[in-house]
Amino acid sequence: MTPNLQIELRRFISSNVISKLNKFYFENDALLIKAIDVSLGTVLMGCYNNFDEKILEEMTELVQDSAFYKEVDFASSRILSVDENYKLEGNQLLEQIFTSKKARITEMISNEVGIKSETAREVLNFSTLLVISYLKFNAEVTTSLKLLLDEQKRDILNSIPPGIKIILGFSCYETVEEKNNSRFARSIFNLFGNI
Repeated sequence: MTPNLQIELRRFISSNVISKLNKFYFENDALLIKAIDVSLGTVLMGCYNNFDEKILEEMTELVQDSAFYKEVDFASSRILSVDENYKLEGNQLLEQIFTSKKARITEMISNEVGIKSETAREVLNFSTLLVISYLKFNAEVTTSLKLLLDEQKRDILNSIPPGIKIILGFSCYETVEEKNNSRFARSIFNLFGNI
């Protein structure tokens, strides 16, 4: 069965992880959860946009030596310890995924979710490490990543606010079109269904 990447990654975000992160940031728990979810989707779509097998392989090799990777229990979908190592370790990976757009994406996460800029930056680092660590551990997912992201693109994009979608190079048209088509279909049914 094909894993839904975003759902698989969300399983690692327990209430324990949120409370440990909040020791650093003092944000509303619900906003912090939303920021992580948005960041996970953003990183996945960043990987989709800049997909390069060689770079992905380099990033997964790089993450294997990180302190973050050693603190993840993949079998039980748990992050054992949350300390500040992800602030530095995630930044290097973000540079490879987003290049010049990283600062704009961070600010947009801050604005769209309603958290501090510093929190948005660190949550994006954290999410990047989680995504790349997951890909390192699940080599079979990594080999078909582009195809998998292509299949799940619409669901992932639905979790990302419009401003971030635009920075990533996606329009909101797909989602709007889908809603309008279903509304149109209901109108036609109502019109002809009563005859």
